[in-house]
Amino acid sequence: MQSPERITHVSSDSGADRTELRNLRHEPEIGELLGSLVDAARFSPLHWPRSVFGKFGSMKHSRYSEYELVWRLPRYLADVVVPSLPGKPPPWLGPPFSWLFFHRAGELSPPEGGSPTNETAGEQWFFINGILTNRDVARMNAAYLAELFGRPIRILWNSTDGAGLDLLECASEKLGARDADVDMAFHPLLDAITDPMNKRVVLIAHSQGTLIAAVVLRLMRAVYERTMAGTPGELSSEDRDAVRRHAAREGLTVRSERLKPTGPEDLARFEVYCFANCATEMKYIDSDLGLPRIESFGNEHDLVARLGMLAPHPEKRQIEISGPRFRHNGAWGHLLSAHYLVDIDRAHRQHEPRPGASRGAAPYVLIEGTAPAGTVPHLFGYLHGAGALS
Repeated sequence: MQSPERITHVSSDSGADRTELRNLRHEPEIGELLGSLVDAARFSPLHWPRSVFGKFGSMKHSRYSEYELVWRLPRYLADVVVPSLPGKPPPWLGPPFSWLFFHRAGELSPPEGGSPTNETAGEQWFFINGILTNRDVARMNAAYLAELFGRPIRILWNSTDGAGLDLLECASEKLGARDADVDMAFHPLLDAITDPMNKRVVLIAHSQGTLIAAVVLRLMRAVYERTMAGTPGELSSEDRDAVRRHAAREGLTVRSERLKPTGPEDLARFEVYCFANCATEMKYIDSDLGLPRIESFGNEHDLVARLGMLAPHPEKRQIEISGPRFRHNGAWGHLLSAHYLVDIDRAHRQHEPRPGASRGAAPYVLIEGTAPAGTVPHLFGYLHGAGALS
């Protein structure tokens, strides 16, 4: 649903032509949005709850399952039921009202586990959570990711604003990328990929986090294009102002002083893995080079994934998602740990490959046409602390 790209030329102070950045703003039409919702929900309403909460058996005891939060139920219900505002509470508003009505997105303290090894040194792994996720759930998800992949995980917490607003934000990519959400993710990720000490920067996003990731990629494209159009390895004040202006057109704020030149070598170390990718548009920053690496995973009957990567009519809804997409056929549920990670864990603990051998795509299958036949998830090459397969 992106408007056609527009490239104009403006003169710099020296009189040389400079390429203006593409318009970043995404303009979804209400008719297409409603149409996507109708398409996604086109199965028996009796199954809608199971589409999000999974089968009854998925609610059984499991160390990292979101259902373990039953012991913290009062706080969790307050977080997801009571509508809240993003940002800091006023200084005169104290607890419990301050945390009840104001949820500020930001980086959380990392979970235990996932200590770096010699093989994983020089990597940074980030996680952006999905809807209905308070601090406890975000840390639980990240702890499972740390154990599963054997890496420390930095949590870029997308704060919940309650069930109603979270679901509305997921339905509309424009509402799903608030200034605070993008700001807390964009600058740490840009810092990481432009740091030559990092050989690999991995972002794992779930649900609403994929909407934030999509906008972060668009902002990075703006920095990349400006870098490539100017003096190599430099970003002038004019370039920084151009990025800031284009971010403002999308209702976002970037900090000009934290913008850094971004070239192909930076994008080559960046990898984005999305679970229940519900974005309308998530495209390579450099389509010629296929950078950064992008992969998406979705359960066949996950209602949220059916808004994006598994949409029944993607061409009609103008959905464009780059990279291989993998579907877990017959699978229900939307929760990251209980309905996605646990199935990957089971499949690959039961079938450990020989050293150097491919793990395969189980429990997923490649969606035809999204990558060459036989493509397996690159992400799975990192399971249990292993390095990439290629």
